Amino acid sequence: MDHQPEPAPSDPTLRLTRDVYYVLVHTLSGTLLPPVNDTPEERARRDHAAIAQVAAMLPGNADEAFLAAQCVGARLYGMDCIRLARGFAETDQMRARQCAAMGNSSLRESRQARSLLARLQAAREKREADRAATDRAAWSEHCTIGLMTDALADAPPAVPAEPPPPAPEPPAPAAAEPPEDAEPKRDLAAEAELFAIMYPRRAKLIRSRGGLPEKLDFGPPDLELVPFIVTGTTPALLALDAEALEEAAD
Repeated sequence: MDHQPEPAPSDPTLRLTRDVYYVLVHTLSGTLLPPVNDTPEERARRDHAAIAQVAAMLPGNADEAFLAAQCVGARLYGMDCIRLARGFAETDQMRARQCAAMGNSSLRESRQARSLLARLQAAREKREADRAATDRAAWSEHCTIGLMTDALADAPPAVPAEPPPPAPEPPAPAAAEPPEDAEPKRDLAAEAELFAIMYPRRAKLIRSRGGLPEKLDFGPPDLELVPFIVTGTTPALLALDAEALEEAAD
């Protein structure tokens, strides 16, 4: 029986398509607020509804797919903020206004992403009408993916390991046990800055309320971190204040 040759490695563009959508769907799911009834079944329904909205925008490449996901994520967050605003309308007018402002801001972001996506799709469809332009674009995308994928495999050389330090002298009996406070101290200001970068909407809400809201729709940060989020003056936290002022002016 003749030996069959091994199949050639798959085209990077085909292999990375699945990677793109894997990252996309998990990123989108991680940005969505929990459903009102937070069960695995309701989370699955929420995710499937978001996927259907992304697919309805007919993204034709990775760039368009991520823009569609951005549009859907901002849309769903904005609608949830409006829902919360209506819930607070009878009991807390200030929180109702804050939630409504965040909701309207997110819906504006969603519409902007949708408009940009429509413009990109129109440009792509126009380019696809020209066979030569389509071939050039496909070759450029193919080369970019191939070169970047190859670069992932080319790991930088390992740093030579330093020689091990000499064995320490035996400790004196009085210092046999380390003090209880020997653990390094946390940089809470840096952690608050990172929280504002990773969760800007949550940080803005905590900052505007001067602390944690009474009812949370998200996992709260460490209680030691809350004062630093409220009073911090790092760039990301100050940017949230400027954004809140801009939204209030609208």
